Amino acid sequence: MNPLARLAARAVDALAVAAFAGMFVCVFAQVIFRYFLGDPLVWSDELGRYLFVWCAFLGWIVAARRRSHLAVSIGGEGLPSRVRAMRALLAALVALAFAGILAFYGLRIAARNWDVDTTTLFFSVGVVYAIVPAAALAVGLHALADAKAALAALAGERR
Repeated sequence: MNPLARLAARAVDALAVAAFAGMFVCVFAQVIFRYFLGDPLVWSDELGRYLFVWCAFLGWIVAARRRSHLAVSIGGEGLPSRVRAMRALLAALVALAFAGILAFYGLRIAARNWDVDTTTLFFSVGVVYAIVPAAALAVGLHALADAKAALAALAGERR
């Protein structure tokens, strides 16, 4: 992994941990303030929800990088290496297509909501939706790397 990719991976990991920790703190604070102090926080529900969305999409990036998504692997081990490489190429192309569609519509929804303010917070709803095209781009890059590896495996079989 090149230094820039390693830096990006560490940044995504740190952002995912921060999003999860922030979500946890928001929900925990809301429980404490609502049930023990009798004075609920008006912003913690909304922020916790938005952090959950970010955490989910950041987790998608991490899982794509680690190749740890759920997959159907029954019957794949017994196939010839060329067929396995073709399956891997097909899976990478499908992931790339999905990422492309999500990036396209994610950009549109983020742009449409950039001037919409959140209910209780100080930022735009577009910030919440910005993770969609960003995650799609990152996952698309991982899918391209997977496709390149599958093509290399196919090319190696021909020799």
